Amino acid sequence: MTQHTSGGGTMVPVAVIGMSCRFPGAAGPARFWHNLAAGTESVGPVPADRRTALGAGDAVRGGFVEDADAFDAAFFGVSPREARYLDPQQRLLLELAWECLEDAARSAADLRDGDWGVFVGAAADDFRAHYLTGGELDRFGHAGTARCMLANRVSHHFGLRGPSEVVDTGQSSSLAALHRAVSSLRLGECEAALVGGVQLNLLPEVAEQIGLWGGLSPDGRCHTFDARANGYVRGEGGGCVLLKPLPAALRDGDHVYAVVRGSAVGNDGGRGGLCVPSEEAQYEAVTRALRVAGARPEDLAYVELHGTGTPVGDPVEARALGAAAGLARPSGNPLPVGSVKTNIGHLESAAGIAGFIKACLVLEHGALPASLNFETPNPAADPAGLGLRVVRTHEERPQFGPGEVVGVSSFGMGGTNVHVVLGPAPATAEDPAPGPDEDADAGAVWCLSGRSQEALRDLADALLRELDRHPAGGPAAGVRAVAATLARRTHWEHRAAVVGADWAHFREGLAKVAAGHGFAVPADWATAAGPDGAGAVRSAGAYVHAGRLPEPPSPSGGRRHRPVPGLPTYPFQRERYPLPARAPSASAGGTGTAAAAPATAAVSVAAATPGTAPASESAAAGTGPAAESAAGPGATPYARSWAAAGDQGERLWATQVLLERELAAVLDGSVPDLDPDVSLTDLGVDSMTLLEFLDRLIEATGLTLSETVVFDHPTISEMAACVNKEMESRHG
Repeated sequence: MTQHTSGGGTMVPVAVIGMSCRFPGAAGPARFWHNLAAGTESVGPVPADRRTALGAGDAVRGGFVEDADAFDAAFFGVSPREARYLDPQQRLLLELAWECLEDAARSAADLRDGDWGVFVGAAADDFRAHYLTGGELDRFGHAGTARCMLANRVSHHFGLRGPSEVVDTGQSSSLAALHRAVSSLRLGECEAALVGGVQLNLLPEVAEQIGLWGGLSPDGRCHTFDARANGYVRGEGGGCVLLKPLPAALRDGDHVYAVVRGSAVGNDGGRGGLCVPSEEAQYEAVTRALRVAGARPEDLAYVELHGTGTPVGDPVEARALGAAAGLARPSGNPLPVGSVKTNIGHLESAAGIAGFIKACLVLEHGALPASLNFETPNPAADPAGLGLRVVRTHEERPQFGPGEVVGVSSFGMGGTNVHVVLGPAPATAEDPAPGPDEDADAGAVWCLSGRSQEALRDLADALLRELDRHPAGGPAAGVRAVAATLARRTHWEHRAAVVGADWAHFREGLAKVAAGHGFAVPADWATAAGPDGAGAVRSAGAYVHAGRLPEPPSPSGGRRHRPVPGLPTYPFQRERYPLPARAPSASAGGTGTAAAAPATAAVSVAAATPGTAPASESAAAGTGPAAESAAGPGATPYARSWAAAGDQGERLWATQVLLERELAAVLDGSVPDLDPDVSLTDLGVDSMTLLEFLDRLIEATGLTLSETVVFDHPTISEMAACVNKEMESRHG
């Protein structure tokens, strides 16, 4: 491992050990790479389910992600009410962070209280702008739409104690966030870092505003470095990568996609117009990053351009990169360049992370995907004359040399320029391919789990489809490496196990789990596996029935298997949470002012009305004259039900039912995973919700309860006992 020095000190290489993405046409890195390698253009008309919100027709083009309004709220302990007022960018980042950690084979429990950082590049506030003017305000909307929460909500969910920052440098935001994460790792502020970028395009007015200054392509394509460059097409999505110092990654046996060897950030500094890029400043960013990385221009094997396809930006970037690297290379060896924006559009604040993930995959797969929409070089800056070569067809690069590097550029409105230099994973970072007999011994156990049976079946189905992608039957690492990867992830209450020794066994077993079985052993296992096979069956049974993970199998040499990259991650069970509705017009009887409560609630009328029990429950408990007399005149329905209860146990039960119903009303639905003996704060219920809950209890019970009740009695069981005691004190 080489350390490189610069004016800022020693640059310890930083490994990329996990990744996830949700880009146009790609719900994960595997599909993203497939599209890149195939030269797929994922830009097209606005999807039908987005046209009303965006006010768009068939003529408008862009890069869009599917189900931008969908989210697995219950998985993250978020109530339906809170989820409705949660910026979809926050929802997306939570899911991407989880997928990234699973790709790196990390359990969420291992992260809690760790010095991990979270760095997010973001600039769009579409949801917040729509929310604030939509006429439906809710107290959850304050944290739900605050930009700082894009990072802080991830840190909170996983219990991470390192830096938690949102970086906004315009279109270079997410690559600037990555530079900040690398700097934080170098300074020792954190031991690992999640870096994300996100952009969702939810308001038509933003596109109209960009169109006013001529930024958008009339034909809806990015023609990077082409003579037809006439603007960019907007895209959306998000990506996340997990960074760790390379020495720590090698020590811990992580899979390494690529290694960050250097990065640099700078600003135009008034050397042009406020929104006119500076050739000199971009030159400085590239040369400084190469210097930090200890690399020379001739070491560059490829550069992922900012490459927007604008008539002003392209010539500036071409001349700057040509001066920094292209013209400094030996004659006849032009620098290959390309832009992912030609595939998925310009993701603006998430553009940098999209280019970075593409560059990591270039190094991982050993190939240069084609840059689309390039036919005739831009006469204002001919790439060939600057020592540059646009990659026009897919090019295999089976082996990147140890000294070769890949660059990534991202430039922001207002002049914040970022360049990152990546190198391939060191040869020592990976295990050799499994030997011919390594997987044909006592076999392996694949441990699958989910928070529901549906999720468990979906995971099995996704793994089965993943095996179909491999001509050899499965990942080259082998069945035991897959078993070790799955075992290191977070495990849930619904479990299944598949036992086998080859890909055919696991195909058969996964199909059974996808069909609803919880335990799958090959029919020929007794003869195929021999006497040692019984141990695998026992381990599988212990996992399914008691949650005990089997001892992870080791490859030859005694080392543990490295995580297998690109395996399917948790299959979220999403529900739709649309944007807040616009305020009703005055002619329709509305006032146009913000409401204090949601316009609709996902609960029954009985639950939404304080102290009101369903009719059948009131009849069963008794609300006649005897109950009225026992509870006193003017008693609430709950008080009458409580007075009519037959014994102490029934009264306590009625009280607990009331508490659960009122809490559900506050949250517009049930509390995810509500356990009456677990603190409500541990279940994600915040203090303001508790106080609103208390107000409903006071109204429902008719009692005078102090604010300390919900904090001194933090669980439903404890609170029910407290309320029941107060009722006895008042009514006897």
